[in-house]
Amino acid sequence: MAETVTTPGATATPATLATLADPEAGSLDGLVDVARYPIDRPGSSSLGRLVGRTRAELANRGCATLAGFLDPAALRSLAAELEVITRHVPILHQEASVYARGALETDLEADDPRRVRLRWHAGHVTRDMLPPYSIAQRLYVSPGFKSFVAAVVGRPRVFEYADPLAGLVATVLPPGGCYPWHYDTNDYVVTIVVQRAESGGVFEYHRDLRRPGDENLAGLRAVLDGRAERPAEQVDGAPGDLQLFLGRYSLHRVTAVAGNRSRHVLVLSYAEQPGVIGPVDRTRSVYGRITEAHLLAEQARLADHDGLIR
Repeated sequence: MAETVTTPGATATPATLATLADPEAGSLDGLVDVARYPIDRPGSSSLGRLVGRTRAELANRGCATLAGFLDPAALRSLAAELEVITRHVPILHQEASVYARGALETDLEADDPRRVRLRWHAGHVTRDMLPPYSIAQRLYVSPGFKSFVAAVVGRPRVFEYADPLAGLVATVLPPGGCYPWHYDTNDYVVTIVVQRAESGGVFEYHRDLRRPGDENLAGLRAVLDGRAERPAEQVDGAPGDLQLFLGRYSLHRVTAVAGNRSRHVLVLSYAEQPGVIGPVDRTRSVYGRITEAHLLAEQARLADHDGLIR
């Protein structure tokens, strides 16, 4: 009789474990509610309609939400996996600008809004802390999931990050924790709510505050001074919800968490080309550490092409 082996979130035979060792060979069934969101049916009319609806919402709002995207059992397993790992995650108290790029900000004028320091109070489960058989890793590398994301954002293909820390992370906002206003380094980001705070922890954004070649410093200053022309849009997702967000051009934050429960959100970032590794100064600022891969990538980094700080 085949010996069974227990892994976090699963009890599996050796044959099943062979699939988990190669997540790209695995099925989305049991991870995603594929009855509701048929991303496992490439070329089907049902998937085409889903992509069309999601793309339209993303274009109209800058953020699209797919409620109850994760299979309920997968959500429970993911929550349990993160609960164990977050016990070992340091919660950082620090200050940084909306870009978290200290090395690029020293030459700016003292009153430039790009130098304004904002309080960050958060921790991160980085990709190197997530085992390959975890729900998070299996979803992140899934060809079906990547194809769905690419279709929604209008790209022929998206790639996983080569960054050993970023690309796939879980944000941890403890009671009192917050993410201040910031921009993302990539055009779009995919998030899945895993655990909500008792109160607070609301995602807010100002859509398209900047554009390629135009940082819109006046608009940035107005938001930071609390006098934006329009109130921020809000999204307060439920556990299991998936969100696609255009965060490179839309300034966004997560408000302070209140109550006794931390806020956990899985963040899946993809790039338009392979081999992406984050810059040293931003990586150190956000995650509190870097790796040799970051130092080597910094030496070979090419200049940005859209004139915006990453």
